[in-house]
Order: sequence, then structure tokens, then C-alpha cells
Amino acid sequence: MKPVRPPGKTVVAARGLEKRYGDRVLFSEFDIEIAAGEIVSIVGPSGCGKTTIGNILLGLTKPDEGSVSRDAELSPLRLQRLYQDPPVAFAPHQTIRKGLKDLAHLHGKDWTEIEALCGRLRLQDALLDRLPGQVSGGELQRFALLRALLLDPAFLFADEATSRLDPVSQQDVITFLQEIVEETGLAVLLVTHDRDLAEKVSTRLIELGGAHGQSA
Repeated sequence: MKPVRPPGKTVVAARGLEKRYGDRVLFSEFDIEIAAGEIVSIVGPSGCGKTTIGNILLGLTKPDEGSVSRDAELSPLRLQRLYQDPPVAFAPHQTIRKGLKDLAHLHGKDWTEIEALCGRLRLQDALLDRLPGQVSGGELQRFALLRALLLDPAFLFADEATSRLDPVSQQDVITFLQEIVEETGLAVLLVTHDRDLAEKVSTRLIELGGAHGQSA
């Protein structure tokens, strides 16, 4: 795992989380805390509740037990999610350029910010005039990351965000994410099946399996 540096301000934390579906307990007595400048990973098998924890931290899902606290100074827009399926973030019949322009206009962002992010993510200008279905999965996930970063997030939930990418695209996304964390102090929750990836990029790693979560 990455060298541990002094943590920044806590961005989001939860204590004693429990989530049940019918008679099944996904996890219980689960604690997590993510500070500025950290990449905290949760690893575990499918169906163990990894994504559910991320959604609880974002406020998209309510726990059956436990509490969540978020930095009170943050607006909800500064809590962002990067999906496993990048098409989720885009209107399928709208060019990427149109979607990003609308987003920039809505939130008072300058197009030069988008151009700068495109350059850093190695996204050619010509790609902006294509529909989401006309670019590769790796390119679309980098556009999804650009879209999330444009809103200046303080917390990013990356939900299996590289699992469907080829190795080169996966490395591109992870490397850029690490750079942003270093530069801005972004707090990241990375949910993944890939323990090797988690160990390489994380400041802390949490294993989740069965009904309980355990720190590693």
C-alpha cells in the first residue's frame, strides 16, 4: 500500500453501519472514515455489500443501523460517484461535448477547465463530438472521471470503476486519480474485486465478506 502520510480533515465517516435485505445481513457494526488526501479501498466478493456502503456514505441508501457524518461545509455536489458502467453518466443520444457544455453552464464552469482535463486525460478533441456509444469503454470512463472532477469533488466513490477496462485504460484512470488526490486532497473510496490494485493505490484497505467488515 501507499506510504501513510498525515491525514487531512475527515470528509466522511460512518459508525456501526448495518444493512439487511430480508433475513440476510450484508454487514454489521461496520466503521469507516475517509480523510482528505486518502484512497481507502473496500475489497470483497460480489454481493457482500461494498457498493451499498459507498451509497450509504453518499446518502443514496439508508442504513438499517448506524450513523454517517459528512463535512458540514460540503454541498451535496461535492460528493460524487464514478460508476462501473460509464454510460450511466451520459445521455446516449447527446454528444459528449453537448453534455459537458450543459454541465459547465449549469455549474458556472469555464470550458477551459474541460479542455485542461481532456489534455491531462489524453482525450482528443474529436472525441467530444461523438455519442457515448461511439467511443471506447476506456475513453468513456475517462470522460466520466472528467465529468465528476469538473464539479470539484471533495469525496469520490469509485465503484468498480476500472473493472471493465483493458489494462492500459485501467492504468490511465488510476494514475490520473492518484495525481488528483495528491494535488487536491480529494478523498476517495475505491470499491473493487481487485485486491492487487487496492494494495497498490490505497492508503488503507478494508476487507468485507460475509456479515462483517474487517480492516486490513
